[in-house]
Amino acid sequence: MVYKLIQYMLLLSVGFSAWIQNPSPVLVRPFDAKSSALGGINSFENSEQSSVQFSYSVSKDNILEENSIVFDTENKSYYLSYFGVSNLDNTIDAWSDNGDGMPSSDEIDYTRITSFSYRSISFTYPVQISTSKLEIWPTFSFTSLYEESAYSAGFSISKKMHYKNTQFLLFIHDAISSKRWSTNRKEVYQPFLELIVNSKFKNTTIFLDGILNSSEFNSNIGVSFNIHENLNLRGGYAGNDGFTLGAGVKLNFIELDIAVLPSDSLHPFKPTQQFTVKLLVEKVLSASKRLSP
Repeated sequence: MVYKLIQYMLLLSVGFSAWIQNPSPVLVRPFDAKSSALGGINSFENSEQSSVQFSYSVSKDNILEENSIVFDTENKSYYLSYFGVSNLDNTIDAWSDNGDGMPSSDEIDYTRITSFSYRSISFTYPVQISTSKLEIWPTFSFTSLYEESAYSAGFSISKKMHYKNTQFLLFIHDAISSKRWSTNRKEVYQPFLELIVNSKFKNTTIFLDGILNSSEFNSNIGVSFNIHENLNLRGGYAGNDGFTLGAGVKLNFIELDIAVLPSDSLHPFKPTQQFTVKLLVEKVLSASKRLSP
């Protein structure tokens, strides 16, 4: 029944002619410094205990700001992210939009500039379908572009599979997803596929990521070295964006991660650094009880 419903909704999407590609799919953008250091690959690991994770990333000259909060429980995770380019002097007239609603370097003529402001807030979480072992990810977003605003809603579908020490995670992103602007413009996002694979070999974990979007295929690779039970070194290659590096440290009730990403003058909206702090809720509460009189 679930498979038939999904097939029906995908066929229904085909009937819309206003298809565009989601410029900032909430489940594709790296949520934390660990993911950024692994070539931008989100691993969506199951949390063994409750935690709250805060991430912050910036681009060169602080043109872009990106933040995210992930709240993990033993059964579910909740993802809240913010992406923004705030009040630059000079860019709205220089931007020639190709229809995806998101500025990129090849669409901007920096000799024609006035002002520009873009913000997007997104929220999602997985819902387990026990009968089919699928997960549905309802997603809600608010976007502000210059003096316009938009609301979007939809869902993605994922399925996990295991074989020995390897985990496969298949996504249908934006299976059904649409946006409505304050100008009454309506958009329907085009579904696309993603396959995330991670394999563990002793102290090393290899991550592979492939995204098939229309006729375009992008791939990323990441490697994590566990050199100590509380220390990980990471590296990756994010498609055409270059190499990434990072490290993670586990303390008593806090985990700290940092990612360093290559800067590129042709991509001023790309983050160059990302920091993540993860608080293990149960250990924090336990420590506070011991310290209280």
